[in-house]
Formats: sequence, C-alpha cells, structure tokens
Amino acid sequence: MAQGHKATVSMVLLGLGLALAIIVSAVVLSRRHARCGPQAFAHAAVAADSKVCSDIGRAILQKHGSPVDATIAALVCTGVVHPQSMGLGGGVIFTIYNATTGAQWIGVPGELRGYAEAHRRHGRLPWAQLFRPTIALLRGDYRMPSVLSQFLQNDFLRSSLSKTSLRQLFFNGTEPLRAQDPFPWPALAATLETVATEGAEAFYTGTLGQTLLEDIANQGSRLTPQDLASFRPEVVEALAMPLGSYTLYSPPPPAGGAILSFVLNVLRGFNFSSESVARPEGSVNLYHHLVETLKFAGGQRWRLWDPRSHLEIQNASQDLLGEALAQHIRQQIDTRGDHQLSHYGLDGPSGHRMGTSHVSVLGEDGSAVAATSTINTPFGAMLYSPRTGILLNNELLDLCWRRPLGSKVTPQPVPGERPPSSMVPSIFINTAEGSKLVIGGAGGELIISAVAQAIIKKLWLGFDLRTAIAAPILHVNSNGQVEYEPNFSQVRPLSLPPLRQMPWCMLLRAPHGVSALQYLRLGTLPLLGLSGVEKLSRGGTRPILWPPRQETGCLLSMLLPGQRPLHLGLCSVLFSLEASFPSCGLSDSPTW
Repeated sequence: MAQGHKATVSMVLLGLGLALAIIVSAVVLSRRHARCGPQAFAHAAVAADSKVCSDIGRAILQKHGSPVDATIAALVCTGVVHPQSMGLGGGVIFTIYNATTGAQWIGVPGELRGYAEAHRRHGRLPWAQLFRPTIALLRGDYRMPSVLSQFLQNDFLRSSLSKTSLRQLFFNGTEPLRAQDPFPWPALAATLETVATEGAEAFYTGTLGQTLLEDIANQGSRLTPQDLASFRPEVVEALAMPLGSYTLYSPPPPAGGAILSFVLNVLRGFNFSSESVARPEGSVNLYHHLVETLKFAGGQRWRLWDPRSHLEIQNASQDLLGEALAQHIRQQIDTRGDHQLSHYGLDGPSGHRMGTSHVSVLGEDGSAVAATSTINTPFGAMLYSPRTGILLNNELLDLCWRRPLGSKVTPQPVPGERPPSSMVPSIFINTAEGSKLVIGGAGGELIISAVAQAIIKKLWLGFDLRTAIAAPILHVNSNGQVEYEPNFSQVRPLSLPPLRQMPWCMLLRAPHGVSALQYLRLGTLPLLGLSGVEKLSRGGTRPILWPPRQETGCLLSMLLPGQRPLHLGLCSVLFSLEASFPSCGLSDSPTW
C-alpha cells in the first residue's frame, strides 16, 4: 500500500444503478466482545448486498487481504448475484480511508479499470485471488437469486426483457427463471477467468473488449475500440467537511458528496440535539428544517455537473461546502412550508428512483472502504454481450436530467462528460476519539435523503446505529412534495404547524437502503481497528465469526434496506460508456 501522509481516498467509476430494496447483510469477523453490548463482536467487517458476497469479502480479509481487496471481491460477486443493479459493464465509486496514508478520489468511467487502479494503490493480495471465489460460484451449481427473480417477475421488466438479448440469459423459453432455478452463466465465468489472468486491460485493449464490441455492435451500439482504450484513471482529493468532532470525507461532483455535505452543513447551524427534539414540538422543528433544507438541496443539484466538462461550475464544491451559502439558506428557512418551487430553485420533475449496490469494509488495521456501484436503471441498457456475459449500462441517461438553473432546456452532453450521481459513499473520521463511521446507500435520488437522516440521528441525536438506520425516513421530491415511509406516521405529528402546511403527498415506495459500519475505541486503548460489530438486517442473516487477535474497540455494522415493492418503470433505454452517447432529445425531463 502506498506510503505517505494520511489521506481519505474516493475512487469513482461512474455508472448509476438500481437495487431492489436488497437485504444487506453484514459479515462479522470475530468473536463477541464483552464490552461491546449485545450482538457485538470484535474484529473487522464486510457489508455487501448479499450474504454470499459478504462471505467472499470476509474470506479475503481472513487471508490478510486489504479492505480494498475485500471490497473488489465483494463487488465482483455482487455483479453476479445482483446483475440488475451492477456489474462489469457499469461504474463504481470508492471512498477509501487508508490508515497509513489516508484521502483522494479516483474517477474512472469503467468498473474494471477502476478496480485495477484501486488494487494498484491499496491492494495486498494478488489480483487473480480476488476473482476466484466468484468464478467458483459460477462454475458450481449456481441458482437464481431471489431478488433477481423478483425483478424478472415484474410485469414491465418481464415484457421489456423478453424483447432483448437478455432473454437468452434470464429466460427458459418464454418464462423468466424463478428463484432457485439453475442459473448457468458460463460466459461471465470465462470472462472473469480472463480478467483474473490477463488483468483489466483484457477488457479495454484486449480480445475480451473486441468480442464485447462485436456483440453489441450487432445490437446497434456505436462504441468503438478507441472508446474503451481511452479510459484513464483520474486522481483528485476527496471533499472534506468538518462536522463537530468529525470530518466527513465524500466524493466530489459529479458524485453527490457535495450535496450531502451541503445538507449537513446547513442543518448543523440549528444545533439540533437529543435534548432539542425530546418534546413533540422539537421533533416537528427538526423535521420542518430537514424538509426545507432538502428542498434547497434539490435546487442545488445542477451543481453536480462534471466540473471537468463545465468550467462554469469549477467552484461548485467550495460553494456548497462553504459557510456563506449555508448561512444564506438558513436565513431563507422560515415557519412556512408552502413556498413556490422557485423559492428553492426547484423546477419540477427530474431524476429517477433507481438504486445501487453498496459495500462497506473496515479492516483490522483501521483502514475503511465505502463503495457504491451500478449500471443505472434495472438491467442497464438491457444490452447483453452473450460471448462475454456482460450487461451494459445506460448511465448517460443521467445526463438528460441536468439543466442550468432556471432553464427548461437540457444541454447536449459534452464528449467525455461524466453524468451526475447521487451516490455518496462516505467516511467520517474522529481523530481525537479514534472512531470512524463508514456509510453509504442505495436508491437513486433517495440516497442523500436516507444517508443524511441516518447521520443526523447517529451523530447529533445520539441514536445507536441500529435505531438510526432502522428509523423511517422522509424524502422531498423535485416537485417539492414530501414523501415518507408508511411507518413514518408514527413519528410525524401532522396536526402541528408548520408540518401541516407542507404538501405531504404519498407513501415512499421506491426501494432504498443505507448501510454503515462504525468503529468506536474503548477507553484509552489505541486504535488498532480490531473491533466489535453489531449487525442488523431485515433478512435475518446471522454474523459469521472469526477469532480476533486483539480486542480494542467496537465496530457497529448497520445495514438496513428500505421498503420492498417493485414499482419500476423505464421511459427510455440509452446505452452509455461515456464516449458514445445519444442525443437526449428532451426539453422536459421524463418521470419514472
């Protein structure tokens, strides 16, 4: 691993996607720690979107792999278990805290080259070793995962998939495969074997990439060998936002870290605490300010344009993290909740409710990784390369949501432009107390709302991590309407002003989730990253134990999905790998 001053690293391989309220499971590497409380264990932890992928990440750590090694292995697995959400044809964002070197970000418009750069900088085990567990999974008696089966049974997706090249992968004749049906995927197994042996360049400059291009050219793709070969890593610093005793590290635009930081920066000025929300009127005051801040955050989303392609927003992150803008917004928040959209800079429907896959890892050396990956909408572009087994993303669809403030016209994409993203894999560091919070989410535009509320409850209101993640959330859509989870009514006193003035419109049905890992040092013992893990999963998976070498802290792992209904829709299918893109052809953004 690289040496030098401590830094927090964010790595971005852009591509956005959907996860269907996936049950996120935590894998705990250690035995129970007497001082860490019930369901707490001592050591490192891996949290992926499925137990099998968490197990694979765990096995990598057991072999003394780095947290980045474990993350890559878990992501490779997740592309097999949840191919509707992510895979080799998509993109990923890493936020990495290296306990010995520490913060930057790497922007790569492609999953595999991003894995390779992350591994080059922070890996420990041989590259091929990270792929072997998933190859073995595919070469064995692999069965249709239940979550993937739910997507395939959705009426809209079923009809759409049956007309695409994905039919040969997911259907048995005219019917989609059902949960636990045999699910052979030999082409992807062979691709992973090639990548494991030849490296990521087999995809970008080798025969594997050429085969993929030939397959998708037959389906209308214009992607060229030059498009693949031209992908290059970019290394920049992560955003750093002081929040009390913690510093929040998150990815800069076009990822969503600046918006998450903006929300928290505005709200911290109101000094909310467990005491201030103890009475009903205090709780109402918190939710009122939260809703109003989320409205203003929606009005700032245009700043997530790619600063590499739009020089006019080069200083967007500085503005969003700055105290001047935060103070201005605080002054705009009054007791009303029914201002016109223009008051907040909102201009109506935009964005989509697609999700992602997220992996969080905390290593025994104190290093941490938060990684979010996606192919954008369900099954991406619904474009499949049968000889490589790779599903392609439609990430450039997100370029059709962005428009200048006050404009109804969506500008045409700039060659090489990276689409805006709500993904916010984040790491909080409290150097004085020796604690860390690794957090991220799934759910498209819901991610920032869900992650912000979990952070507020944990760091400001004193909730334990279990309660902070499990608590129902609300979300403000681009129409300024407040959406909420069904059980949120238990904590939402609508009869009290100012909440009753707000346009509460609907139950929040879109799939979303938040996962987090927290390390807490016990007493005055040194921070060695050997910790206990508390796990919560609605799926009910149990921790997997691994005897510790030392016990110095408690690592709390909270991974909780949102609501489950399959409520999906696609307005169009756009293929993208950054260099090849269609005209958006939209004067008003479509809604999902």
